[in-house]
Amino acid sequence: MDKVEIWSGLISFLYILYGTLQLYNGLLEWWFSWIGLGAVQLGIKLAGAYIPNSFPEPFSGIFLIVIGAVFLKAIYLRYRGLDEYRGFLLAGWALAMIMMAVNIIVIIADILDIYYPLLWGGEIGEGWKLASDAWGLAPHLVIGLLASPLYFTVKDLIKELMPGRE
Repeated sequence: MDKVEIWSGLISFLYILYGTLQLYNGLLEWWFSWIGLGAVQLGIKLAGAYIPNSFPEPFSGIFLIVIGAVFLKAIYLRYRGLDEYRGFLLAGWALAMIMMAVNIIVIIADILDIYYPLLWGGEIGEGWKLASDAWGLAPHLVIGLLASPLYFTVKDLIKELMPGRE
């Protein structure tokens, strides 16, 4: 195993783990809140927030699991010596970057939502805090940052797919 397989394996494991946690937490809060079980959090607790924060969103959890499965398929194909792994690695990396971008857009939207009354001369009740925003330290952002260095592995394939670019 080389470092790309190891790193992809770690990222795949994290996506599947946190996707499962978000799916579980979402099912508990959305559909089974009457049971009274608490949400499960893994990670580092810092300033009252978990990094990453597994907030209760089942559909986001499913998407995280899909990203992890795509990375797993890339590892499997690479282990088998098949060149098709490059496409799965690119797809997994692209999905990770898209979800990280969505996470950043949601954070910006949450900040604007809190502070827009200032434009009209209003006052804000409580300011925005990264730790209190569910999407602030979400797995999409944290694991997406960890997946970012895979760009150097997929950049040749990106160049192949972009005709006319030298």
